[in-house]
Amino acid sequence: MDVASIYEYILSKIAEDLIPYGYKRSGKGRLFYRYSADKKVGCALEMQKSMFNSPGDYSFTFNLGCIALYNLNGYYKDKLNLEALKLSLTFQADFLRLGHLSRGYDYWWNITDEILKSISIEEYYDRFLKPDIIKGAEYLNEQARKKERVYLNNDNI
Repeated sequence: MDVASIYEYILSKIAEDLIPYGYKRSGKGRLFYRYSADKKVGCALEMQKSMFNSPGDYSFTFNLGCIALYNLNGYYKDKLNLEALKLSLTFQADFLRLGHLSRGYDYWWNITDEILKSISIEEYYDRFLKPDIIKGAEYLNEQARKKERVYLNNDNI
């Protein structure tokens, strides 16, 4: 299976698994997002490919972020959109790598030709990725609930 097929398969499976949590995929991209609290809080999960991938060795990680309008400055302070959510994946204190959450350290999933000889990509996803993706979605939903409470307790925000 070529790298592009692996990448698209994983992204499509993530999209399916995140639907119950209210996430959408950003076009054909690698970003999944959801808004809550009348679009005042947003969460994002992004798949990041390694810059060292080769046709027979493919690795990636996931970045998680949750941001509220009150966290934003400048242009974005009145507007929670996809660009602001992308910023939450790099500059916010709430940014987290999925590996830290699910495994306790920065983890990069790795798929090689050797792995695919012994296990299908479908089984790899179900065994090694899906549980972590679900854990990430549940974590982000909890972060969103915390941020939503600020709006529920302060009508003037």
